[in-house]
Amino acid sequence: MMRTAISRVTAAVLASGLSLIVLPAATASAAPTAPTTATAVLATGTVVTDSGAGVTIRTGNATTFGSAGNQPDGPIQIDCQIYGEPVTGKFGRSLIWDHIPGKGYVSDAYVNTGSTGLVAPLCTANPRADRAIAWFNARMGSTAYQGLCEKAAENSYGKTGIWASAKAGWNDAVARGAAHRGDLNPPKGALVYWDLAAPYGHVGVSKGGGYFVATSVGGAIGSARMPYFSNYLGWAWPNF
Repeated sequence: MMRTAISRVTAAVLASGLSLIVLPAATASAAPTAPTTATAVLATGTVVTDSGAGVTIRTGNATTFGSAGNQPDGPIQIDCQIYGEPVTGKFGRSLIWDHIPGKGYVSDAYVNTGSTGLVAPLCTANPRADRAIAWFNARMGSTAYQGLCEKAAENSYGKTGIWASAKAGWNDAVARGAAHRGDLNPPKGALVYWDLAAPYGHVGVSKGGGYFVATSVGGAIGSARMPYFSNYLGWAWPNF
């Protein structure tokens, strides 16, 4: 009966001279699909230097990364930002680095964005953090840094002699209002702190995803899931 009814409708439409378009059932009932791409909304800033010579574009978020060119004074677009090596420039001291699409990173200390904080999403890449984690990975199982957790954290970032102890570094973060107390999901590259071995404390580097690398993991440099040790304090971006 169903086939006969459809045939009669088809015949009637054709007889009337109208065109008949038959759509597959799946197409007729399918919900609209979302766009596969989206246009990124870029933040803007203005590079300002005393000399007017512009700033060096880096391949990563630290001055130790190679040059990718020069960004002249003037307006720029920023697609993301990331914390990195602190730099003192035209607009004070900043740990933020701005990523210019298709070029690289410039220190936010030379960029007027109208804010001292983030004005764009966090970059998914963090080259400086990758270097620090690679430093620890290359020393897995080493006991050379036992009792020297702060030195290990600083050395992984290419620094040394910044703080006398891990607790001193944590106290600095607290004083700056940059400490994320008790947060067990530190981003990759953040320093993670514990209140151990009073009064020295303990520190490691977050690998992201709830894992970290540090000294004294099973008596040597190792990786473990957060929090592992007792008396976890929280995390902060390296202030060095």
